[in-house]
Amino acid sequence: MKRSGEFEWISRYLSPLAGENSFQLKDDAALLPVPDGSELVVTQDAVLENIHFLSDDPVDTVAQKALRVNVSDIIAKGAKPFAYSMALGVPDSWEDHEMLRFCKGLEADQQQYGLSLTGGDTYRSPERLCVSITMFGTVTKGQYKSRMGARAGDLLVVSGTIGDGAIGLKVATGELLVKAGEAKNHLSAYRLPNPPLPLAKAIANHATASMDISDGLLGDCRKLCEASNVSARIERSQIPLSGAVEKQIKADENLWDAVLAGGDDYQCLCTVSPEQWQAFQIAALDDGISVSEIGKITGDGASKIYLTNNGVSLSQTVESFTHF
Repeated sequence: MKRSGEFEWISRYLSPLAGENSFQLKDDAALLPVPDGSELVVTQDAVLENIHFLSDDPVDTVAQKALRVNVSDIIAKGAKPFAYSMALGVPDSWEDHEMLRFCKGLEADQQQYGLSLTGGDTYRSPERLCVSITMFGTVTKGQYKSRMGARAGDLLVVSGTIGDGAIGLKVATGELLVKAGEAKNHLSAYRLPNPPLPLAKAIANHATASMDISDGLLGDCRKLCEASNVSARIERSQIPLSGAVEKQIKADENLWDAVLAGGDDYQCLCTVSPEQWQAFQIAALDDGISVSEIGKITGDGASKIYLTNNGVSLSQTVESFTHF
């Protein structure tokens, strides 16, 4: 079947996703007004076939995951996402129905997260699908939360549950065999992460430092510690797990490696002072988001991660997914 050309794809499938300041993608750029008293937050992440997602993943979920990994970054800064630009590398194998399904995924998440497309680029990527997203958010002036504000004595906090995406990937690749009824939930956790959009306000008001968990809890915690010139103690028994992940770990303790270092969580990792912890919890719960204290920040400046289980020291050789 002959597929439509680039400009017809843009006109038919991508233009309907554009916001009012994007001129229906007929111009070379877009205008992004920023509300008074706010600042613009910009982030960029790309997903590449067989590196960040599997070739047999449905293309609509690939589109949604590409958006959500960027939404996650914006949320962790205490900001609200509102628009994105996309560079889309299209495989030679794609036909109109793949493009339609991909854009349906974008449309669903635009509605869920309040986003619009500002423009970007489409290009030929002969063998593999590549989606690069630049996302824009707004944050109240002075409330942007970087990785660099953690202080000795702060509590180390995560949102949601950890390990669902990493366990889901093991199911998707066949490395972990589960019952058919369980596979669907594990695959969904990997393909469609659920970044905690309402938590942005609590982060802005109460956190001292924040980032999202994308490459692995331990590795991302080390990045935060390096940026803040601190160290951290993590108590494994306090890491929140979903019922599905907890069941798998009970069957195989070795899966803790995936939970701690596998990544694909897209939850928030924050530091909160003890004085602000109760207010942070209340604000999060008021917005339907669970948050858990998993450790504390220490002030030795060595950027070390000390892992314990019920107070007993543990060693962990792998801390995160590596892109190279």
